[in-house]
Amino acid sequence: MKRGIIITPNYKVLDSGGLQLAGGVEAVNLRKYLLFWDEIDYPVNNMIHIDGGPDIEFLIQEGIATSTEVRFQRMEAHENGLLFLASQMVAFEQNNKAEDKEWSIAQPTQRLIVPQEYSKKQGCLEFELYNAVQIPTADVPLPEVVEFKMRRNAELLALRDSMDSIVDQIMSSQDIPKRKNKALNKLHRDLNDFNRVMKETKFQRVKRSLTSVATDPWFGVAGAGALVKDYLPENYQPYVQGLNVAALGACALKFAYQELSVGKSIPDEFRHFAYLSAMRNELV
Repeated sequence: MKRGIIITPNYKVLDSGGLQLAGGVEAVNLRKYLLFWDEIDYPVNNMIHIDGGPDIEFLIQEGIATSTEVRFQRMEAHENGLLFLASQMVAFEQNNKAEDKEWSIAQPTQRLIVPQEYSKKQGCLEFELYNAVQIPTADVPLPEVVEFKMRRNAELLALRDSMDSIVDQIMSSQDIPKRKNKALNKLHRDLNDFNRVMKETKFQRVKRSLTSVATDPWFGVAGAGALVKDYLPENYQPYVQGLNVAALGACALKFAYQELSVGKSIPDEFRHFAYLSAMRNELV
């Protein structure tokens, strides 16, 4: 099954809790989305247009990206700053009507933000790969990244599947310390393979992190996190492990349970819902 990612303009979360737009799609993040997902959707709306820029236009021309048009009947004053996130959630609901594709959302921050009218509380497992993936810099021309994706798609798919498989095994097992070893060993191999072929390109590269947010029906109601705090099974206890990935220096993976606001339209069963991307100095 093909997997798609629904993206947003670049933005920052202010100390006040508001959002500040920081231009179109952040170029390094866009290259990461291109490498790990089959399709990209950059939604636009009829109220406030934020242009995706020439990179998005190029990917649309190549048949890799689309731009779902979302139409709102009205906009309240308090919704202004969240309109592009509302557009993302409308596109998420529309795209997931297709049975042959699986869509997730991506946000350029450390914290998942879903507008209230589209959200519900849900127990989630966060799986973070910290500084473990090398991504082409913004200076690398997008056509060259597309060519690399086509030529090395097997390695890209292997790494993405390894990441998802680890989360799948955590969700299905009560004994992660024993059950995770095989999946972690495969992740090590796939990370090394990916970074090796990335190095062969001679692209300028930067290290990046990626956090996966997977919903879990076992913690499906608001407040469940507080109720079962002292009784979480082994697979939900916080877990951090250093990774030995060639030429990357300090990198790690982390599991943590969080109660988050996710999309109302997510089915009750387990789901890879969102992927977060943010620069940080340390794993927290």
